[in-house]
Amino acid sequence: MTATVDAKRERAIRREPGLSKNIPYSVHLTRTAIQTENHDYLIVLRLTGASFESADDEQVNNWHHRLNGLLRSIASHNVAIWQHIVRRPENKYPDGEFPEGFAADLNEKYAARVSGELLMVNELYLTVVYRPQPSMVGKALWSLVSSSNPQAFAQERAESIDALEKVVSEIELSLSRYDVERLGIYEHNGVYFSEPLELFAFLVNSEWQRIPLAQAPLRTLIPTTRPFFGNEAIELRSPTKTTYGAMLGINAYPPESKSVFLNHLLTQPFSFVLSQSFSFLQMESARWKLKLSKNRMINAGDDALSQVDEIDDAVDDLTARRWVMGDHHFSLFVKAGSLRELNDHIAEARTALSEGGITAAREDLAIASAFWAQLPAQFKFRPRLSPINSKNMAGFAPLHNFPQGRRRGNHWGDALTMFITSADTPYYFSFHAADPFDESGGTKKDVGHTLVLGPTGSGKTALIAFLLCMLQKFGVTSVLFTKDRDTELVIRALGGTYYPIKPGEPTGWNPFWLDPAKPGNVQYLNRFVRRLCTRPSQTLSVTDEIDIEQAINAVLRMDLEHRRLGRVLDFLTKDRSGIYAQLQRWCYAREHGKPDGPNAWLFDNPRDTLIDNFGSALTTGFDVTSFLKDDELRSPINMHLFHLTESLIDGRRLALFIAEFWRALGDPEMADFAKDQLKTIRKKNGFVVLDSQSPSDALNHPISRTLIEQTPTKILFSNPDAVYSEYTSGGLNCSDREFDLVKKDIPEGSRMFLVKQGHHSVVAKLDLKGFDRELALLSSREANIEVVQQLIAQFGQDPIKWLPHFDQHRRAA
Repeated sequence: MTATVDAKRERAIRREPGLSKNIPYSVHLTRTAIQTENHDYLIVLRLTGASFESADDEQVNNWHHRLNGLLRSIASHNVAIWQHIVRRPENKYPDGEFPEGFAADLNEKYAARVSGELLMVNELYLTVVYRPQPSMVGKALWSLVSSSNPQAFAQERAESIDALEKVVSEIELSLSRYDVERLGIYEHNGVYFSEPLELFAFLVNSEWQRIPLAQAPLRTLIPTTRPFFGNEAIELRSPTKTTYGAMLGINAYPPESKSVFLNHLLTQPFSFVLSQSFSFLQMESARWKLKLSKNRMINAGDDALSQVDEIDDAVDDLTARRWVMGDHHFSLFVKAGSLRELNDHIAEARTALSEGGITAAREDLAIASAFWAQLPAQFKFRPRLSPINSKNMAGFAPLHNFPQGRRRGNHWGDALTMFITSADTPYYFSFHAADPFDESGGTKKDVGHTLVLGPTGSGKTALIAFLLCMLQKFGVTSVLFTKDRDTELVIRALGGTYYPIKPGEPTGWNPFWLDPAKPGNVQYLNRFVRRLCTRPSQTLSVTDEIDIEQAINAVLRMDLEHRRLGRVLDFLTKDRSGIYAQLQRWCYAREHGKPDGPNAWLFDNPRDTLIDNFGSALTTGFDVTSFLKDDELRSPINMHLFHLTESLIDGRRLALFIAEFWRALGDPEMADFAKDQLKTIRKKNGFVVLDSQSPSDALNHPISRTLIEQTPTKILFSNPDAVYSEYTSGGLNCSDREFDLVKKDIPEGSRMFLVKQGHHSVVAKLDLKGFDRELALLSSREANIEVVQQLIAQFGQDPIKWLPHFDQHRRAA
């Protein structure tokens, strides 16, 4: 093939006019609308696409039905559409500056890992073309008239733009779930560029580059690479690289175009551009073509007679407008870096097409026509035109895709990190549920509340710890309520403070060291002490509440060093079963020889070691294991820790991680936090990450419903014991397909998970193979906790000093 290209190259250059003659674009009339040389008009849309991998069959069929309905509603012989799928390599890792230490090292190592993978993305485009004069004869006649009547031409152009805008607006409304964005003119460094031209230039040059606007016809701005056409291949030479390509067309259409029959292409390990056009036919033209097909089948003999009835049914459907018809063209431009690779990719592409029932043909004589027909509105070059109905077109262009997330432009800037999907595409993850193609991020842009569900051993803890590390690049203050000390080591490795709350060991907490002058502190102390004085299933009398308030005020008038919980008893009347006796359980003995209260170690400490330091470290963790199931201790401890956490909701970037959230937030005293504080945190630049092993226990708590509804981002690990009603409409609102993924299809122990964000969901993986040292810190084990405790005793709390010794001591343990 190379010899063929070489032999023809000079002749081709001499024979062909300038490449721009094959490019139909003339001028930008508006920010988004372009006029062609033939006085057609077009607007280009970019779409995220629909997450088909996790959609039910019923959903997919419904999308197909709606697409057919959309095509019917915009059908006009003045309208045509071009649809493109651009599959190309993409493994750019999100930017971010980390402070020196473990998180920076982890991010650098992980970025090197995923950036070295062959990852591909699918980009979807839909171009709407409006032709005021669809036929060549009509164009010629109108050209004669308009050349002598500029006013008539201006009026036609204005009417055409208006008609085009109406069609595009209808498409945008109908395809809102596909995240539609118009491409247009934009400014960069004081220069104006055109997004539509950048797409067209990619179709011609196979390179993405900015296309600045200039005082010249648009067609002259596009070509920077000259294509050389051989018998079966194309060579594209640019100043920086050479690309080889081949064109596949449809030799035989499948009998029925289902909406999933091209999905195999979306996972292929090579670059391609799938181009297709659909120009609507008038009713009479469509009937004539169906009649022609019927006569051809009758003449073919008995073998084709069985299909004649189908043609009659098609005429009935056309008349009833169950669908409309149009001329369809299809090409698959397969690309490679060498001819050997190209032939391999062609074989893979033909296999993928055949799995959808398509018999593909490699273009030879029509290869140049197929190449230029990729350009929207280039009607004259379209090869292998075939009339199909709109239902079939909806199958050829179902707008399916794998979600990619948003690499830039999230609530806090760049994406938090990048996962690899089950289709080997990048997924840019952020806690905040930004709309990938809404310039402002959409209505959920500032909502980062996230729910993580996964049984023991699923990889849930490692994922949460990893995401905690990635938050370091944003300077986020993180507070974690952890279980079984599972994130102790990563918190210490980040230079954070960790509090392992152990029964009977003084905590160093003294709530009465809170500053009474700060708003909310006195009110909190009243609620807090009333809670300590209240027996289960009982309420305090008004007199009791007044006595408690007066006692608290008396203690707060003391000097700081004298203020503590036990001093409240000095201002209460002694009793054996009232508030005095109940509060005694939380205080050290006030008289010599008397026993201390069993819970005195928690809040009746002479000095406070938590309040002044709380929030000074970027990461703070509390182990809640010892009291999570203890109804007496859990509520007061959570009240105190959450009150301190609320003091950090001041506009700083804040993340709150809560393990087994349904227990921590299930007490009546925490109802206010669940109902109101989540909204406050969101407005003040923070978010909450809730996790649990399964939704079973969580859904049994009334408060959980509120919390689940406020978490637009959900991460669900494999769970073979998943219960249908808990994951679907009765619980997490997953689709049937999403439920099947969690219960059956995602392998146990694979470290894969379903990310569900907005109306998109995708199966992704945190690939930490070979990260043994890092995993030992991300997910704590008892042996490693002991190793770190020994290292801290020897080298101090600063991880810069003890981390270099961790791996050696871990291996020796």
